[in-house]
Amino acid sequence: MGALKTNFVLVDVDDAEIDVGKLATYNKERHRALEDAHGNDYVFRRRGDSLEAVRTNSMAELLDMAFEKRSVRDIGKLLNALVERGFERYVIKPKIALVRRKPLTIVSLEPKNDVANTLFGRRTQGCFPLHVRRGFRIEARTVYRKAGPAPALVVDAITHSDLGDATCADLISDGFDLRGLYVLSLDPADAKHGRPTMIGQVVRVDGMTVHLGSDRRSERTQYEASALALDLGPAALPRLVAHYVGAEAHEELSDERNLLATGSQRWDRISKFVGRLAEGSFEIAPGVRARLGDWVTGLELGQTTAALPRYIVGGNKEADSTRGLFKSGPVHVPASARNSIRACVICERARRREVEAFLTALSDGEGSHRPLRQTWKLGAVSFTIFEAASSSATDYEKAFQASVDEGSRWQLALVQVPSDTQDAHGDENPYLVTKAKFLARNVPVQEFRVETMKKPTSQRQWALGGIGLQVFAKLGGVPWLLQTKTKEHELILGLGSASLGTSRFGARDRVVGLTTAFSGDGRYYLTETSRTVKYEEHEGAVVESAVAAFKRVRTEMAWRTGDPVRIVLHSFKDLRRKHIDALKSAVLAAAGSELKVDFAFLHLAEQHPILLFDPSEQQQIPPRGAVVQLGRYEALVAVLGPNEIRNDRVGFPRPVCIKLQEGSTFTKLDYLSEQAIAFAALSWRNFTPTSVPITVLYAELIADLLGRLGSLSRWDPDVLRGDVGTSRWFL
Repeated sequence: MGALKTNFVLVDVDDAEIDVGKLATYNKERHRALEDAHGNDYVFRRRGDSLEAVRTNSMAELLDMAFEKRSVRDIGKLLNALVERGFERYVIKPKIALVRRKPLTIVSLEPKNDVANTLFGRRTQGCFPLHVRRGFRIEARTVYRKAGPAPALVVDAITHSDLGDATCADLISDGFDLRGLYVLSLDPADAKHGRPTMIGQVVRVDGMTVHLGSDRRSERTQYEASALALDLGPAALPRLVAHYVGAEAHEELSDERNLLATGSQRWDRISKFVGRLAEGSFEIAPGVRARLGDWVTGLELGQTTAALPRYIVGGNKEADSTRGLFKSGPVHVPASARNSIRACVICERARRREVEAFLTALSDGEGSHRPLRQTWKLGAVSFTIFEAASSSATDYEKAFQASVDEGSRWQLALVQVPSDTQDAHGDENPYLVTKAKFLARNVPVQEFRVETMKKPTSQRQWALGGIGLQVFAKLGGVPWLLQTKTKEHELILGLGSASLGTSRFGARDRVVGLTTAFSGDGRYYLTETSRTVKYEEHEGAVVESAVAAFKRVRTEMAWRTGDPVRIVLHSFKDLRRKHIDALKSAVLAAAGSELKVDFAFLHLAEQHPILLFDPSEQQQIPPRGAVVQLGRYEALVAVLGPNEIRNDRVGFPRPVCIKLQEGSTFTKLDYLSEQAIAFAALSWRNFTPTSVPITVLYAELIADLLGRLGSLSRWDPDVLRGDVGTSRWFL
């Protein structure tokens, strides 16, 4: 592996002095008030317990604060704010529009850079309101090279969807159905940071009057359609494209966007954009200019290659990949599944024949998917089908009740998800209703979709393989584990929280703290959930679930007095120092003086602006295992490489950003990076590595499913505090 490229471009700044204002004793409300009143003429940034400001407009009034002369190169992260604001003024032109300021997002207004216009303009004869514009997202950061820190811009190429000036009135006139979609208020009084605000979900439309349902921001329920715009969320965009162009158009648009996001095209767009702008300079403060310089390479930051994980499969044999189990078998087959498995199947009556054929393929094998008994060493699976008269939740509930009345003690339930109900809310969703009822009886549930059943063998074989793996794990099987060399007991905890209910407004009132627990070799132990709490108390709920997980795993692992224990906590967000101290104190109190406990607190960020490119690879995808340090306590880790990205639809893989947080007592970043790569290759949902370690992935899956289940009127989240919480119910 040669030197990797990053999307950091250095910024060279004049060696000059500027006036820096300072307000002692930081106040958040005052900061916001100053931003609102003077944000176009000043940049503001908190530093410790004070607020600092620099004037960017020499004609602006001088604010009432103490100013002092300081070197522009010695003002810390305030320089990043100046660089970003100066670059914004430099790049905005008549055909370049500002979408948002934080992070700085710009798009081209030229028709040739409008993907939707290029694809569908002729077919829709100019009446298509959707624009998908090429653009860039830019963020100023300090980059910590071996040669020393320096200001830089992180530049990423994007596409951005908008409806231009089209309002909901225009869409209604075109016969577009707004029901079930979310809308934005165009009233300036409702704007936040200068942008329209989402106000609720449409329940019905009468003429040009839009009625909002219970999921809304305020008590107001009626709006004139001309005062609203459509929010282009995941449900709205496919419906919009299908209405104006056709059923297959959204897939065509997605393919084009994915092509633009591939590594080669992405780098080409970024490098040409920066190359043009590097020919000039821009002002960051009165009389002080800056220029774009060289790209930062991985070698300048600290580039290494981590060892890829090795696996333990059946017979305690070692393997280079998860597919080693096809030769040696899984690590553990539960005794309850070795002889026979009683599986209950719920499906639509009209699809029974399709379902029977699908179950035969799942059980007996199809293409590369081998029979369940051959791969997983399971007993014979007997499927008993219970038909739902229709796709309604009521009929699915009746089919569930019939399965209960039949009297068998089911070991597994398979539920066929009706195509027209996948996005149904709460009690209207047949899959959620059925899953909740089976979970309450401690029966694991596996869903399968109509779209999966209809795939040709060349594609369905891979889906069947994944379903077979998930079924095996839900039955209590252990397919594979990681080979480890550490002598310490190691407990890896994934921290998360879930808002109960799918409402966009008010869902944060009911929150569950959750913790997934794994041993160092990747053995999954449990999902520990807290009691339902208010959002303001969710950090305490996460502490509660983490301590409960520690106590249960300690008992199960039978740790002895004096044993060294390393606890690695993977969090879905940056943890406040107060939260870290609370977690640490609570776990140490539970451990007592008997155990020697080390801690590593990690924020694993999947969504961040930094990319890695490999010039030697066709799509510029870095090899799996590449690690680039961003400083002493932060690193980029490539958990997916070219072999894992098999088509353009997967997109360009973003490295996981690992941030070792203050309060950690175990600080070996190279070891923790290698561990993150291993845990990203340990999912029991499929055979290939995932884009994030399973500590975070499983927590995300649980949070999503808990949120959806929480929309049911009769769901009790305390179900998961029983035996089902130790199963892989969420896979």
